[in-house]
Amino acid sequence: GGIIMDNAWKMIKDIVSNLTAVLIGVLGLGIVAALVFGGTPLGLDVIGNITSLVSALANGGIVGLLVLAVLMSLVK
Repeated sequence: GGIIMDNAWKMIKDIVSNLTAVLIGVLGLGIVAALVFGGTPLGLDVIGNITSLVSALANGGIVGLLVLAVLMSLVK
């Protein structure tokens, strides 16, 4: 443990939460762009990807639910 490890974990958590915030912003932008312009902005089918991810997690049973829970805790 110690102070150095605590600081390292705090830094890692900060980096992860910042990256998550950026990704969520980009994701939101992609969804809005898909709705406004129709089709796939930047060649990415954001809504389709989310739908397939959710259905894949749902088909994954317990493991899928755990992954979903982890993802939701990261988003909060």
